[in-house]
Amino acid sequence: MKISQVPFAAHNGITINEDNALSLCFEKTVQNHMAGVHAGAQFLLAESASGYYLLTQFPEFVGRITTLLRESDIKFCKQAFGNLTSHVEISEVDTAKLQKSLNARGRAVIEVLVKITDENDEMTCSGHFRWFVQLMDID
Repeated sequence: MKISQVPFAAHNGITINEDNALSLCFEKTVQNHMAGVHAGAQFLLAESASGYYLLTQFPEFVGRITTLLRESDIKFCKQAFGNLTSHVEISEVDTAKLQKSLNARGRAVIEVLVKITDENDEMTCSGHFRWFVQLMDID
């Protein structure tokens, strides 16, 4: 999947970097009233990264699943300035549960942890995103 296929993410300048992580360039269009990166832009980057990870990191399900965000929480740690990068984590236990549930029932719920860092590799925010994942009917 290409992030450019998600109109809202593409419109806001989210791209895939050389490490296959999602990034957001620091531009006027994503700034807040203090000339930093707007909280909404950081949330968009984190949410997009969690969904992108699910759609690309499980080879056996690529092109066969659909995802819907069910729940999220985010914590902002410091004002963000400069380009931002996402870092996604899913525990091995949750990965195994996802695979088992998709294979057995065709659907699952999984929690994805995302950290956003600035150009100095300092965390600006982190969030948990709980996704409903379902196998698609493919003819």
